[in-house]
Amino acid sequence: MNILITAATDIELQQITKKMQPIENHNIDFCMTGIGCTATAFELTKKLLNSNVNLALNAGIAGSFNENISVGDVVVVESETFGALGITYRDRFATLFDEGLADKNKEPFIDGKLICPHINNFNLSDLKRAKGLTVDAASGEKKQIEQLKKMFCADIETMEGAAFFYVCSKLNFPFLEFRAISNHIEPRDKCKWNITLAMSNLANEILNFLNNLQTQNIAP
Repeated sequence: MNILITAATDIELQQITKKMQPIENHNIDFCMTGIGCTATAFELTKKLLNSNVNLALNAGIAGSFNENISVGDVVVVESETFGALGITYRDRFATLFDEGLADKNKEPFIDGKLICPHINNFNLSDLKRAKGLTVDAASGEKKQIEQLKKMFCADIETMEGAAFFYVCSKLNFPFLEFRAISNHIEPRDKCKWNITLAMSNLANEILNFLNNLQTQNIAP
């Protein structure tokens, strides 16, 4: 099986590649997309259209809105939402779907969300499932954080997840997104972050997943 592992930054990929051992029956390729939706969409599309990929994985760190998802936890993302695509008013933010500028149920969207339909094809019962929110700027201001939590009810925040879901869905490639929590989303205080723990746990979970992957479970 040909598996593509993508991440936004080289340091995230390095944590995986330095622990990687040859895995029987699987060919592993890597793609560093760069940070953000635009870079991710471009690099991922280019890679998928020029590769014989059976399964695409997105791996990276994330912030948690959910108090029940702790720093160091690794989650598998069941849905993603574009959280910065819309219109800002004086006192609120409205998505394109809210404004009637896009159809919230036009493929690949379901009620304005991007859904991963492949999770149940794999043994991922040891991992918490999370709803992702993808933004252009990481949240670090109290009023903004509260607005996002109320509006989107997401568990985690990323800067690439929705682009990854969108491209894989449109091109009909099976995909999964794994994220490790480096911090809780609150007024920015990096002293409370643990990026080292998150990246180490992420690499371990990716390798565990690959070592236990069964080829018969892959289907678009």
